[in-house]
Amino acid sequence: MAVVESILAVLIVLGLALLIFWLYITSIEKVFEQLGFSRGEAGTILLLTLILGVVNIPLIPYKGWWVGINVGGALIPLIVCVYLLESRRVQVAEGLIGIIIVTYITYFMTRAVQGTGIVADFPWAFAPAVAAGFFSLSTFWMDIKKAAPLAYVSGVVGTLLGADVFHLGDILAFPAPSGGANLLSIGGAQVFDLVYLTGIVAVGVDAFIFWLRRQERKHGFERVISEFEKEAQEQPYARDPGQAPAPKVKPAPSLIPDRKGHEQ
Repeated sequence: MAVVESILAVLIVLGLALLIFWLYITSIEKVFEQLGFSRGEAGTILLLTLILGVVNIPLIPYKGWWVGINVGGALIPLIVCVYLLESRRVQVAEGLIGIIIVTYITYFMTRAVQGTGIVADFPWAFAPAVAAGFFSLSTFWMDIKKAAPLAYVSGVVGTLLGADVFHLGDILAFPAPSGGANLLSIGGAQVFDLVYLTGIVAVGVDAFIFWLRRQERKHGFERVISEFEKEAQEQPYARDPGQAPAPKVKPAPSLIPDRKGHEQ
């Protein structure tokens, strides 16, 4: 009996983990659609991210280390950022301001840990994404089609610079483990890397705020209608047949003159 209960517990935990992963992957696809990609393009980007997430490209050797970049976790998000800038969905000046803000925040809330890499404490790990989201909202408060691409570019590039590039010297200062080349891969955690997550969460922040605004407008309109109906019930023409008739109102005199010039 105990073995059966253990198996059921494992299956439940595994099922919940798969459900959470599926919801996260689905949300990533929705984010790319918010950036202006079609459903097919968003699915293709996500599929390439998952497949190529195991590929790391070594770039620079340094004292027993190899500095590289992960294709799925960093290179593909950077390509998406370049596309958004080239297609004018994000203006360079606005993107640069957002990148600087996120870079500054990311640099001071991350640190290099020997044997682990660049780490950020919870919940401060979400600070760059929130900053990117609110900056884009302050720039494009009325249009999520413009705010979402700006949030994504600010979050991805700003986190890449603040966490990985500016802390690279701290990592390389640690002695390289013996026994072959050691790869420091930017975006190595793939879809769970801070670079990748920041862009996704930043757009999610924008989408959530815009959803709240739509709900506020909707319920605000409903309140106006409710007040209007309440006032209308108090008018004489809206009374029930069983109620006392409203007093007759003497009609205003006509202002149309007759043939002799007098008012009728």
